[in-house]
Amino acid sequence: MSLLEKPDAVTVGDFADGPDILLWNPAVTTKRWRWQVLRVFLTRCFSTRCAVGILVLALVLGTGATESLGGALAVGGAIALLLSGICDAGITAACLATDHQHGRRCALERSPGEFFLRSDDFLDLGSAAHRTAGLLIDLTGELHATAARDWIDPELPGRAHQAVWDALTRLIRTAPARRHAARLVAMPGEADLAATTATAIAEFDGLLGELMFHLQGCVTLTREWEAKLRHVELVERTSAVEAELRAASIGLMVEVAEELPKAVFAYVTAARDLTGAGRFPWELPTAEPVP
Repeated sequence: MSLLEKPDAVTVGDFADGPDILLWNPAVTTKRWRWQVLRVFLTRCFSTRCAVGILVLALVLGTGATESLGGALAVGGAIALLLSGICDAGITAACLATDHQHGRRCALERSPGEFFLRSDDFLDLGSAAHRTAGLLIDLTGELHATAARDWIDPELPGRAHQAVWDALTRLIRTAPARRHAARLVAMPGEADLAATTATAIAEFDGLLGELMFHLQGCVTLTREWEAKLRHVELVERTSAVEAELRAASIGLMVEVAEELPKAVFAYVTAARDLTGAGRFPWELPTAEPVP
């Protein structure tokens, strides 16, 4: 992925609490992403290191002390600080989509859901909702990355991405309802209200499960087609390998080598007769077994 290209639908990011999968907002355009990268780069360029470097450089140049050893060292140090700050800004901008370990919320996280949703955003909704959200994100990523993408409707992965994004943003907004349901369960005499709220939440989660079922169907079909494509590729490769092996046959060399022992035998037996070296072991009579 290029620095100025917006991230894929699903990526993995490094956070202070560990790696996590991200579902990116389909509404984020390439233009908006480029502006965000540029904004982060410029913001980081105004870091303390760059500011100190520029200040020292301005003071030394302004006083005309560059000809002295101390002035030259100060200029070198100021330039080093300035370049270090610029390099840090470039690295931060280049890793904007993947590196979120800043010790504080990065620019992309200050408005939750504006740029991406991460799997752990759903932890407070319960293990079932968290697991479903993670599976939906995984399925969306697989649908975008499938090798069968050239064989399906080119708009289908984007439509699935939008549907999952809309569903998960609504899932996050059910957090107050789930907390309210937990409070009702803990209140004596409010069993009816607790049951009503639980039913409404179950209906929402059921629809979320249906969405996952349909998305899983899409991914299952693409996996099957990928398997077919791999099999066709293997058949073609096997045929090519077989042809290569036949072309590289050493049958002619074997035919040539077949005559070599005869030639050697003729020479060594002639040499044996001329030198009187005696018979070879295989020419000696077989000893009779002792009765």
